[in-house]
Amino acid sequence: MSENIKVRTIKAAYEEIKAMDPGTAITEWAIRTAVTGGYIPSRMVGNKYVVNLKSVFDYFGMGNSHECA
Repeated sequence: MSENIKVRTIKAAYEEIKAMDPGTAITEWAIRTAVTGGYIPSRMVGNKYVVNLKSVFDYFGMGNSHECA
C-alpha cells in the first residue's frame, strides 16, 4: 500500500479533529450521524464503527487541511 491509512473509531476520529482545531464546530455526534446514515464509509468491528480518517476529513470538507496521507 502506498497510502498511509488511518483507521479510527468514531470517538478517536473526533478526538483527532478536536486536537487539530480545539474550536471546531464538528461534534462526535455529527460524525456518528454521518456514519450511521451511510455518508461516511465504515465497518463494524465488534460493536463499534471504524472509519478511515481521510473519509471523515473529506466528508467535512477538510480534504486539504490534514496530513493523513
